Amino acid sequence: MSIRIIDSKKVDLTEDEWILYQNIVKSYTTSTNNGNDLFSDLFETDDNGIIIFLRPPSKRQTSFEVFLFLVSIMNHQHLRELRKEVDDVCMQMKNKIKEIDEKLLKL
Repeated sequence: MSIRIIDSKKVDLTEDEWILYQNIVKSYTTSTNNGNDLFSDLFETDDNGIIIFLRPPSKRQTSFEVFLFLVSIMNHQHLRELRKEVDDVCMQMKNKIKEIDEKLLKL
């Protein structure tokens, strides 16, 4: 994961997610349109680049593809965070079981 900038906000993306973002922007960029503008004012992130709020487009038009991309990114980010927490708890449990096993062997 790495922090990238989308709509002047830090966003934590995998390399594949970043490439997809760039392809979406490219597909909507024309001589009169900038594909980056479709992401404007649609989301908020925390200090870690995790999308914490999605805002339905109300100030300007965007594409359904862009909005679904942001929904997907938000879901993936939160699943990655949950997985980190589960992995951490599992490691703590393994360490605790190992500690208990060592104590039992000494008895």
